[in-house]
Amino acid sequence: MTDTAIGFLIVGTGMLVVLGVVFAVSSRPRPARSRSAPPQGVNLPPPSFLPVVLSIGAGLAFRGEDQLANPFLAIPGLVIFVLGIVWWVRAANREWREVEAGDHGSHPSADDQPAH
Repeated sequence: MTDTAIGFLIVGTGMLVVLGVVFAVSSRPRPARSRSAPPQGVNLPPPSFLPVVLSIGAGLAFRGEDQLANPFLAIPGLVIFVLGIVWWVRAANREWREVEAGDHGSHPSADDQPAH
């Protein structure tokens, strides 16, 4: 088996593991409750450094030809990349819970806005 085939096998196995974990976490039973829609208006996320973390991790992990780089760079790069994804998903979930709780800041309602 060539090095390229081994690399694809490792990456494919890693992808299957990540997808399996995501499926297991998202399909676990939760208490039934009604899910409210976010409040009307513009709900923008706060500034985040996480896109930079993901790009640094991907830059360390992969070469230009979409192949894994040197293992001494690829392994820490993949760790940074996966942790960045986890942090980003957790931040998005926390943000959604804050919006559902109505604790996302004080925004004037549409009735309080002057007509333009």
